[in-house]
Amino acid sequence: MATDGIGRREALARLAALGAGALLAPAARAESLRERWERLTPEQKARALRNYRRWKSLSPEERERLRRRYERWKRLTPEQKAFIRRNFDRIRALSPEERRALAQRLRRWQTLPPERREEYRRRLERLMRMPPAERRRTLDQLRRWRDLTPRQRD
Repeated sequence: MATDGIGRREALARLAALGAGALLAPAARAESLRERWERLTPEQKARALRNYRRWKSLSPEERERLRRRYERWKRLTPEQKAFIRRNFDRIRALSPEERRALAQRLRRWQTLPPERREEYRRRLERLMRMPPAERRRTLDQLRRWRDLTPRQRD
């Protein structure tokens, strides 16, 4: 899907927002959409048409999933949205190899039992509360440990 400089998730969220317009009364929706359409540049109109075709190609299940995500997004605070956007930008800046490694770590994380994930969350919170110098020392020690062979770790 061509997104013209925006991320796939943001483009899909925008599609969901366009789909949310379907909830308006038909007369209000037609007037609102007509007014909005007239204000668009030719490039924006072309992008909107591409997005509309993409939306129409989605299965009903995919559309519903996007609607739910959009509703969740709308309930987030501005700070939460900013945090998500920053993380999204950081991920987009990664090389393809780094993104693959990140995706692999995420898949491993998702296979962990909930109690193990909670344990890791607590450890991360404790690490983040440490003074910067102590946190750096701890992370350096963890990196050195990670670089050891299994035999050296024992």
